[in-house]
Amino acid sequence: MQISKEVKVGILAVAAGAMLFFGVNYLKGEDVFSPRKKYFVVFNSVDGLAASNAVYVSGINVGKVESLALMPDRNNQVLVTLDVNRDIQVGDSTVALLASSGLLGNKMVVLTLKHNAKLFESGDTIAGYKEKAMADMISEKALPIIDNLDSTILKLNKILGDRMGKSINGIMTNAEMASMDLRLTMAHSKNNFIGIVANLNALSASLKETERSVKPLLVKMNTFADSLNDLELKKVVDNATATMKNLSDISSKIDKGQGSMGMLVNDKEFYNNLNTSAKDLDNLLLDMKARPSRYIHFSVFGKKEKKSKEEKNTQPNTSK
Repeated sequence: MQISKEVKVGILAVAAGAMLFFGVNYLKGEDVFSPRKKYFVVFNSVDGLAASNAVYVSGINVGKVESLALMPDRNNQVLVTLDVNRDIQVGDSTVALLASSGLLGNKMVVLTLKHNAKLFESGDTIAGYKEKAMADMISEKALPIIDNLDSTILKLNKILGDRMGKSINGIMTNAEMASMDLRLTMAHSKNNFIGIVANLNALSASLKETERSVKPLLVKMNTFADSLNDLELKKVVDNATATMKNLSDISSKIDKGQGSMGMLVNDKEFYNNLNTSAKDLDNLLLDMKARPSRYIHFSVFGKKEKKSKEEKNTQPNTSK
């Protein structure tokens, strides 16, 4: 059997639509093939909740918001229909919380599951609560603080208002009086200031003239001091040169054997004779110290003393 082109186009269109539907739901995180149950939640206001927004349990997407309907007979409350996976055990302790997902304020429904005494069937109503918005929380915390600040400021104004005003007025008055006194003092001292400045200018000019006249004198004194230094240094150098010349002459004479020192240094025989003479003189002194009577004769009556035994022994025997 041959299929016409129109049938083929229709089949392709249906297939494309089905693929588009399943693809969109897959991208949304929904499982199209899993069985689902419908539950209802009543909120006083939804604050931007829209159809197809996600339903979460413990941070996992388990369904979506199917529709929203306004109920005029119940003070314009909003009936929200939730499409939730059949595996989720919703019961009498389950609570549906309308919350914000992130800082941008996107809304979502969070199901809080607890131990249920009775499980709900499809079409039952879940108790709904609304999470406080960030602005509401801030206003609730800030309003008491603002009220306390206002009351504190009012009390401070009552306590310090009069005193502070008087103090400020007194300070301003004293400042004005001080300014007037300063002006009067400056006016009376203006002439004195002018005279002081003139004297300073004259003193500065005289100092400049003195500096001009003193500079040549300082140059001359420096030149004279330099000449004195040169003269003294020349004398010292001349004396040192003469001394070195004398020392050189003495050294050359000693090397040549001139003078006693030269003979002593260069003539060995003279040195030996001098050494022998010194030894003889030393022996003589020792003998004079040991036998003074041999060299010194002293008598009261002018008679010769008897020769000592040592002298007799030392004299030569001439009787033979």
